[in-house]
Amino acid sequence: MKQNKYIKNIHLRSKEIVEQQIEQQNVNKSQVQLQEFDYAAKPYVDFDFIKLKNIKSIKMSDSGSRGVIFIDSEQGAIVLKLSGQVGVELFLNKLAQALDIKTTQMKCLKWCDVEMQELRNDILFAASTDEVLSHRLKQKLKVAYFEIIEYIPGLQLYCFQGERAKKIFNQERLFNLGKIIGFDIFIHNGDRFPLPIWRSVGNAYNIILKVIDEKQEDMFNIHNANLNFDCIYSIDPSTILKQLDSSIQDKILNTYIEKVQKFLQELCDDVKKNESKCLEAFQDFIFEQTQYKLNDNELQIVKKGILYQIQKISQFGIENIIKIKQELIVPDFQDWMDSYNNCLNQIHIEFHEKLIKVFTEIINTNSELFQTL
Repeated sequence: MKQNKYIKNIHLRSKEIVEQQIEQQNVNKSQVQLQEFDYAAKPYVDFDFIKLKNIKSIKMSDSGSRGVIFIDSEQGAIVLKLSGQVGVELFLNKLAQALDIKTTQMKCLKWCDVEMQELRNDILFAASTDEVLSHRLKQKLKVAYFEIIEYIPGLQLYCFQGERAKKIFNQERLFNLGKIIGFDIFIHNGDRFPLPIWRSVGNAYNIILKVIDEKQEDMFNIHNANLNFDCIYSIDPSTILKQLDSSIQDKILNTYIEKVQKFLQELCDDVKKNESKCLEAFQDFIFEQTQYKLNDNELQIVKKGILYQIQKISQFGIENIIKIKQELIVPDFQDWMDSYNNCLNQIHIEFHEKLIKVFTEIINTNSELFQTL
């Protein structure tokens, strides 16, 4: 009986605490008014511990990306992504950083982390004045992992127009675009730029040009070319994952590898002859988005960036790639229903190893060219 009385008292006390919290939230609810998200917001910097105080705005992505939320606070802005493949996306992020591809900071918060629980509570509390937003977030935030991504205040391709394009497409940024394409070839990511090796028409949302200390209205005024432009960032890459029935996939991937080998050799030949046949689809894509046609010299810089990147990948080696994957594995007790590690183990290491061998063959066949990069 004593035990039952003790449990009853615990329940009563818990109920009192909940009622006090609800009452306190109702008191504060009218004092919190979310603002429109400012795309020129300062990025959140301290990724060691994510704690957002006084959230100012919450915006669900309108670019077609499901489960992407932009959040701005007194400490800066972050992007919260609710992905079912967080392990793979972290792997691609770490790999890009190791290969010197400009990309965002990224962090995974797990269901058992106090940091994640507090962040969820802070977001829901900030959204409590907007019934529709609050309802949507309550459903979306019922996940085992939060993918926290650095917010980049910047411009997407359709904003690279007129005089801006002439200023943006300098030698350094064109070379870095080439490096991103080389990285995409390696991870089999056709969801960014169109190339002969893919059937994709491209996705202009998957790169962003960072701007520093500018106002939102200046950023989106395409006639304003006097902005502080920074680096072009690779965002939201994807890769090929292992399938349970590998027989069909193996044929598809072997065909892709043959296309890559043919494309890279033609690219080397183009560079030697100073021609631009291999990147016509890429050139057309940039023109469709920006109304700026890259000339032969500019395309030559992009091609050299691609070749530089495949050389870097070849030098990096499969052993270091495997190491990145292994370092991301979480203990079993932190892995919700084995979802994280199972996803990570779908990364197709054997496929990447075959591509590295192709890269090495191309480099050896065109050794004089690669010595000039």
